[in-house]
Amino acid sequence: MGPEMWSLIMLAVIVGAIVMGVHVAFALSTISLIFGYFLMGDRVFPLYPVQAFGMATNYAFVAAPLFIYMGTLMEHAGVAEKLYEAFYQLLGPVRGGLALATIAMAIIFGACTGIVGAGVILIGLLALPSMLSRGYNKSLATGSVMVGGGLGVMIPPSLMLILYGCAAGVSISTLYVASLLPGIVLGVMYMIFVYIWSLVDPKIGKPIAKEERIYGKALARLVMRSLIPPVFLIIAVMGSIFFGLVGPSEAGAMGVLGAMILVAIEGRFNLETLTKATASAFKITAAVLMICLGGQLFTGVFIATGGDVALRTIILSFQAGPIGTTMIMLGVVWLLGFVMDWIALIFILTPIFGPLCNAIHLDPVYFGILFCTTLTISNMTPPFAYSAFYLKTIAPPEVTMGVIYRGCIPFFFVNTFCVFALLLFPWLVMWLPSLMN
Repeated sequence: MGPEMWSLIMLAVIVGAIVMGVHVAFALSTISLIFGYFLMGDRVFPLYPVQAFGMATNYAFVAAPLFIYMGTLMEHAGVAEKLYEAFYQLLGPVRGGLALATIAMAIIFGACTGIVGAGVILIGLLALPSMLSRGYNKSLATGSVMVGGGLGVMIPPSLMLILYGCAAGVSISTLYVASLLPGIVLGVMYMIFVYIWSLVDPKIGKPIAKEERIYGKALARLVMRSLIPPVFLIIAVMGSIFFGLVGPSEAGAMGVLGAMILVAIEGRFNLETLTKATASAFKITAAVLMICLGGQLFTGVFIATGGDVALRTIILSFQAGPIGTTMIMLGVVWLLGFVMDWIALIFILTPIFGPLCNAIHLDPVYFGILFCTTLTISNMTPPFAYSAFYLKTIAPPEVTMGVIYRGCIPFFFVNTFCVFALLLFPWLVMWLPSLMN
């Protein structure tokens, strides 16, 4: 067998190891190193330090820890609690209102964090007890929390988009602007689905009692006080990127400063808050960068042994045309998302799909948003539904994994429908980036 076939075997072994539970960073780096030694000899050993140096000196990677730190600060700022209270009063009076409030709050909060785990756990702690105590359908309650928390990786500033941009060599600023409309559309689709579900089956989500509601000026003050701080932070970060004033890394620094100001405004700027936020950011950043480094090593070995060319030849041999080839690539992402972590998929599939996009003349920004939108499905698809695992850690005993998995299923179809909508209407992705030009 030639080196191309061995590189495809290496890909299969890595996927199998991750599915069996081997840590993603360890699987990517160790298996690539072993196969690389047998295929390339001693030339593989300098590859690791070279890739590590290249990643450390890549200016775009600076944005990742900054936005992670911004997210952990926002987690401790108390913004989520006030957002939920505001949407609780605005949407609670309608059927399924608390689930709608959960998703609406997640759209705003997701634009301030960009991290799946933080979003699911914090939103779950706020919204899940409230919905369960009012007799909400458990699948609806858990599903709305999971998809709401998962919106953080789709709505900028998103860690997923930073890693994809670095792996694919695509402008992170353009990806951020391009993902804004699809992220909002996905959130709105979730809300429409919940509302229709509540109309069809009124028992699943009752409105809040009249005694709990507030009206008039009190409601207006609550909404203004809750929405203005996070919306101002989002506009400051995204507006500066959209108008070309700063790059993603500088915008990340602005986001950290803005998050610290919000923490101070809420009266929580103290050593305990900073210590917890900083320690959490260090842990997440270290884990993410180790996976990135393993992904870079895999990419180097896979390309050096001709694996990308072999796989590209196989996919192009179907002669499916640009649309068909795009659907094949997204189908691979969709299927592997059931059993693999999204960070691993970015670094395994990007070196394969990037040249394919060039071969079929597909805009890399457009494909990047299609890729990442499909990838968000992986967080809620059993058996390796990371959002479900996060939620189970804070859910009461009566909320079993079976209930949580059943909550994933309907939203899984909504997310898949969103991918098809972006395929049918490319302007949803490309309109805002065209205004940047």
